[in-house]
Amino acid sequence: MGDFDTSHDYQLAGTILFPMAVTGFTCNFIVIIFLNSMPSLNNSFGSLTLSQALVDCAHQLMLAFYLAPTIYYKNKAMYALSDQFGFAILLAYQLCCFSHVCISINRFTAVYVPLAYSEIFRRIYIYICHYCYCWAIYLTLIIRREFLVDCTFYVPYGTWIFTFKETPSCYRVKWYGDFTLNSLSVVIVAILDISAILKLHCMSVNHTDSVSRQRRSSQINLAYQAAFQGIFFITELITYFLLSSYSRDKWEAYALTTISWCLVNGMDG
Repeated sequence: MGDFDTSHDYQLAGTILFPMAVTGFTCNFIVIIFLNSMPSLNNSFGSLTLSQALVDCAHQLMLAFYLAPTIYYKNKAMYALSDQFGFAILLAYQLCCFSHVCISINRFTAVYVPLAYSEIFRRIYIYICHYCYCWAIYLTLIIRREFLVDCTFYVPYGTWIFTFKETPSCYRVKWYGDFTLNSLSVVIVAILDISAILKLHCMSVNHTDSVSRQRRSSQINLAYQAAFQGIFFITELITYFLLSSYSRDKWEAYALTTISWCLVNGMDG
């Protein structure tokens, strides 16, 4: 049997998480600064990317300044608040997944219907209002899910991992509300981005001038970005929900859950 006793080495666990989350926050914060300094990104794509960076920052901040200290100090009062922070962290993560879908829709629209794109997204503030409206709906659904059913997402005292409460309602929320929903988001993003990349490739395949070569380079970068983001997110879902149950010790379980969750949002930046 492996060592799953978290009553020791907890300070090391907290020390490992803190710098990783701070680094993830810093990367996403730099994205926010960059977006605000680039007039060319004062559009719907820039607004969506800014929104995504903001929720990634919130996610990393809570891991760095709540979960890491909670583990390090093994403080009962901080553990008692884990269901509240669990709701907030889970909300940030799922809004990030939702942002990825919105950004892919935006990119797909620009590639396939460029003449209508300006009309569709002609007023940034209208688009932001619609997006905020979606946020409000999503937040309402999450609140209903978390507080009107017998389900919480928390860190049991002395442990290092957020987990769902062991109830039938929570089981359905875990597999259908989180794993399936977020996996579906990744699939949608992959389909839209691959379709956009193929369209761009077809548009420039017959051009060999320097502008076309530069565009081809951008396409390759886009392909890598879309592929890596999708791989990171689906890998985190698989490790957290599936592989972690086969962990051989506490460190393996910690790496497959908390650490992978921290890395996937941090690497978004």
